[in-house]
Amino acid sequence: MRHKSLSRGRLGFVELCSGRLGARGGFTLIELLVVMGIVASLAAILVPIVVSARRASKVATTRSLISQIEMAIDRFSEDWGYTPPDKIPAGAPTRKFTDGSKWDSFPGTSQSTEALYYCLSNPYATTKRAAYLELEAGKQALDSDSDGLPEIVDVWGRALEYRRKSYPSGAVMPGVFGTTQPDGSINPAPLDSGFDDGANPTHNPDTYDLWSYGPSGMTTTATGWVGNWR
Repeated sequence: MRHKSLSRGRLGFVELCSGRLGARGGFTLIELLVVMGIVASLAAILVPIVVSARRASKVATTRSLISQIEMAIDRFSEDWGYTPPDKIPAGAPTRKFTDGSKWDSFPGTSQSTEALYYCLSNPYATTKRAAYLELEAGKQALDSDSDGLPEIVDVWGRALEYRRKSYPSGAVMPGVFGTTQPDGSINPAPLDSGFDDGANPTHNPDTYDLWSYGPSGMTTTATGWVGNWR
């Protein structure tokens, strides 16, 4: 008898607990609100961190691209004795990227990194028959202004800017844009205003400025720009 009573007592306790658990099978409104508040707080903390990390990654990628271009400019300067022009006039003797044939209808005046891209990435731009800089078409080189010539673009898809120091009057280019003679030699081309945008670099007055307008793309203030001066 005692055994049966004990068994019934235990069974009653289990049933009682089961009933209580059943009554607590869902979340109350207050509990849901607490959980939602915690999730919202975590999101408020994590989202800015993720956004900042992505921004920093893109800035680092752009800095790496600028460094890559600087090395190509150095190699170009060693070969030709001057930094690449920041402007190419429409009538300049140029060669096509594809086969090196004469570009009789060069698509207009080319400025900034458009001119830079031509000099560094066109294997036929110089007698070296090799590109100084190889970029990924459609990603790092893009015709963003639809004029038929690609510019060097940053990770945000905006054209980088390039401004070199103006050369003194009477200076000449040893090659690249000079006149090719029958024996294959190239007469120097005058470094006149046709190959110069007329403005000197602000941050590196003795050489050149190369920069991206950064994440914001603001052109009116240098705050946030990614350049070769910092």
